[in-house]
Amino acid sequence: MVVRAVLFDVDDTLVDYSTAERCGILGYLAELGVPAADRPAAAVYWNALQEQEFARYLAGELTFAGQQDARAVAMTRWLGRPAPADPAAWFRGYRRHYQAAMRPFDDVADCLRVVAAAAAVGVVSNNDEAHARRKLAATGLLERFACVVCVDTAGCAKPDPAIFGYACRALAVAPHEAAYVGDNPGTDAVAAHAAGLTGVWLDRRSTAAATPPGVHRIPDLAALPAALGLAAH
Repeated sequence: MVVRAVLFDVDDTLVDYSTAERCGILGYLAELGVPAADRPAAAVYWNALQEQEFARYLAGELTFAGQQDARAVAMTRWLGRPAPADPAAWFRGYRRHYQAAMRPFDDVADCLRVVAAAAAVGVVSNNDEAHARRKLAATGLLERFACVVCVDTAGCAKPDPAIFGYACRALAVAPHEAAYVGDNPGTDAVAAHAAGLTGVWLDRRSTAAATPPGVHRIPDLAALPAALGLAAH
């Protein structure tokens, strides 16, 4: 296996999205005066809303901004409050807290340093490109990547093989010369493998699930260079 390019997912791969989301909504609920006893359940509901409305965005039912507005309206109704007159403004309030809590994982910088010495590096994300670039810039990672390919960039979303092909073309490599690393075994690693790339499942949680056929599995990004044969470069 000769790897000339390595592509990364963003949320919960490079950036600790789950922690930032939870801290962000808890902080915003406190700002809004929601009783402390109600905030944990509200945070669980907020996470469920994110998955539900983001799926609608990926299905083409909502714009990226539209799924944010839908989450703001549903959350306020769940809290027993009137829907906000300006859902986008409500969401910006949440985003202030979310962005303040956003951090790259501790293993990202060293991994990118080693990998970038031997291969081109890029991002493939199911986010909107402008949003992904802001997130990467805020965490000091944007300049590390030669390309940032997202749903609106490629016109499709993971697990569609076309989004991986788009990124490979952007880095001037064939799919078999590229690897893709992500925290979701199906949407990331299995989908990349099906598209002809080396699929790598980043299993930070050490789950009990079996490793899908044809997929590499690593516990953290420190293990990535060796898994791809890049450690000695």
